[in-house]
Amino acid sequence: MFGFFFKKNLCDVWDNLFYVVVCNFFSLIALFVSYLIFMFAYSSPFSGEFRTALIFASVMVCCILICSTGFAAGKNAAKISNFNAPRYSDFFKEFLASFKSGALFGLFAGALICIAAVSLPFYFRMWKSSGSYVWFVFMVLIFWFLVTTFFALQWFLPVRSLMNNGFKKCLKKSYIIFFDNIGFTFALSFVHLLNLLLTVFTFGLYPGMTGIVITNTNALRILLYKYDWIEVNPGLSAKERKNVPWSDLLAKDRKLLGPRTLKGFFFPWKENKA
Repeated sequence: MFGFFFKKNLCDVWDNLFYVVVCNFFSLIALFVSYLIFMFAYSSPFSGEFRTALIFASVMVCCILICSTGFAAGKNAAKISNFNAPRYSDFFKEFLASFKSGALFGLFAGALICIAAVSLPFYFRMWKSSGSYVWFVFMVLIFWFLVTTFFALQWFLPVRSLMNNGFKKCLKKSYIIFFDNIGFTFALSFVHLLNLLLTVFTFGLYPGMTGIVITNTNALRILLYKYDWIEVNPGLSAKERKNVPWSDLLAKDRKLLGPRTLKGFFFPWKENKA
């Protein structure tokens, strides 16, 4: 299953190269504006608690701006994962349509960053100064909560794009999908690591934020086949649930994707003509 996901995602992001680059241009603008906002707060002449509050507020604003831009690519990512062509008009329309969800997600992500920045150093200092392992336990619990949430949130946007759920349901389902597919979630994170390396190499233009959104959406779309199979086969034991017939579930998608050769990957119009 992972091999097909990797191949399909690679083809989807490459086949929509121009769209990905154009959308990533707006993502880079959002990142640049966010950088300016954060640096303005960080280098402000204020001091003490007001300066700290200003920095945390800038983190929240930056997360809202970046996440809202990423959410704008959600609808087209769902189209691409379903073997349809994206529309630029949908991307621009989604800026407003998805702003509420993107802003809430950004606030949540910003809150997690602030919690990590404050609580982990605090409990570490308390543990070192007092020697009590109670503080160490608190630090470890918060650390693993943050790590778990980080991995679970990879599923949030595709859940919204493919299942059209509200914020609370998206968040709940993100945790459920993570705990039910821990291995695949880690494998998805590895793909994101490759995406980030290539993004740095291409100065943020490819695959960038848009490519990562497509990757997440492709991953969830394939996973939904498993849950559809479980739904039509009630009463499966835990052992039977693990033996998902991926070859049958992905047969149609394999046919739609086709046997992509190296020539067809870089010059798909020539392969289609042949």
